[in-house]
Amino acid sequence: MAGGRPPSHSYILFLHRAATKILEECMPYVALKQWVQQVEVHDAPPSPMATKRLASSEAVVAAAKQAIEEADAVGSEWLKLRGCPWQRHSTDGGSTGGGAEEQKLRTTATERYQVAFERCGEALKAHRDCLQMDWFKSFWGRNYDSLTVVSVLRNVQQDIDNTRAWVHAQVGTCSKGPEYKGVSMVSDDFWSTERRAEDCLLDMLLEVLFYEPAVRQSYRSDPLMQLALEAPAGKYNFTVVSAMGVITEGAAGTEMKETYERLREVRGVEVVRANTATLHSVDFNAEQIQKAVMEHVKTPWGWVGYSQGCANAFRAEALMLQGTPGQQKLLESFRCRQLLFSAANGSAHATCGDWKLLRALIDGERFLKKLQASMSATTQLLGLNLLHHFLCSRVGSAFFGSVQSLTHEGARKMWRDGQHCRGVPSTSMIGVAEQHTLPECLDMLWHTLNAQMEYSNEQDTQVAQEEAVAHPICVDNANRRELEKTDMRSAVQRTHHWSPLRQEVLFLQTERDKDKAVFDTPKDRHIFPWLEVNARFGVIEVI
Repeated sequence: MAGGRPPSHSYILFLHRAATKILEECMPYVALKQWVQQVEVHDAPPSPMATKRLASSEAVVAAAKQAIEEADAVGSEWLKLRGCPWQRHSTDGGSTGGGAEEQKLRTTATERYQVAFERCGEALKAHRDCLQMDWFKSFWGRNYDSLTVVSVLRNVQQDIDNTRAWVHAQVGTCSKGPEYKGVSMVSDDFWSTERRAEDCLLDMLLEVLFYEPAVRQSYRSDPLMQLALEAPAGKYNFTVVSAMGVITEGAAGTEMKETYERLREVRGVEVVRANTATLHSVDFNAEQIQKAVMEHVKTPWGWVGYSQGCANAFRAEALMLQGTPGQQKLLESFRCRQLLFSAANGSAHATCGDWKLLRALIDGERFLKKLQASMSATTQLLGLNLLHHFLCSRVGSAFFGSVQSLTHEGARKMWRDGQHCRGVPSTSMIGVAEQHTLPECLDMLWHTLNAQMEYSNEQDTQVAQEEAVAHPICVDNANRRELEKTDMRSAVQRTHHWSPLRQEVLFLQTERDKDKAVFDTPKDRHIFPWLEVNARFGVIEVI
């Protein structure tokens, strides 16, 4: 038990050093095994016919860009005539708007944007690389954020998931920019679907939802956002494969249950919950996601990942793409990804937690050394056997494997050799927690993460804003560059890491949380805008 000549020497520390050295020296073998066992996917050189189609698609792309410019021009003219919604909203119902002329311009702007959506869909169909073009990605991001606000707006008007209480609490407690001209106390008049009340509610939601003041101000002058254009009614030919976080009940989970039920009712989209497990490694969970796709998916599909579920889903995608012909066939109908508070780039919690676990084992060993003289050999052997059995147990291996996969080094290893589908749009929801959005039970995690990170001051209590993007940031290879090109960035939101959860965490809710309604956040915004923006641009088929 003593291990080492001086008492300060630690057997566990030297064992850890030896294991680390062995793993470092076997890296060439791991790289060779990866090269032998998994397919390295290369793009085929463009055929003469493809080159000819690319040349002919330039006119379609130019038409899409022109349609956006024309829609923005008419929309800006309408927005200038409409003016600030708060100046038009009054207790006596008076209006200083443009009346019939404003309504005419509004209708024209709506029609022009519908044309722009169609032209963009045609451009994307003719030239898939549109996903990588700055003008297209910018318009996509504006549409995603607009659909997010519309989703919350309708949830509040219909009082779905107790969202009115959330608006009451957040408007009263959130910090506001100087550009906000609205109220801090919400009355029931704002729940009306009447145009003036809806415009004011939309402006209020901009202040509550988006983290960066510059983004809030830019969307106040964006006609696409102010028009609040809904996605057309219709069913989608699509299946969602859902991979939840590090703590989950897998196929029996209840995360976003009500949202998934509304999704099936409104859009006809089935959700398949992958049977991932709590505190298990990325490879184990990736196999469960692949199994869910093989057994349940019969239509075009995409995956949504939450926290560690994003890493699990990316790993599953790589296993299928670089696997057997049967595995690769599963990706023929793969369309898009959605990342919710992604931990695919690791978290400082896990990196520092890995170090803390090692230090705890070392300090525990040194503490027990002092008791050797007063303990029998039988007692010492009993303690060592218990520790040995725990570290070698299935539960212990799964726990340490899960922690390791969430570290920055674990994320680097996952991204280093993996390849993923190219030309597939990735949308993501990134949050930054503030005092008015912070659950009391996450206070310590929020402060701890701030203390552990030197590279960011903005985080959602568990991952940094810079790490929650839909592409790797810890490696630089061709796969990273391809994923970054199709990372359809959207505005950062004012929320916490547990935003998709409610029933699962209500036992932790305190009176402070109730007052701020931090667990009553709108849930539909995590899923509906992702599917609707993909349907708007033709990535998902509307039946």
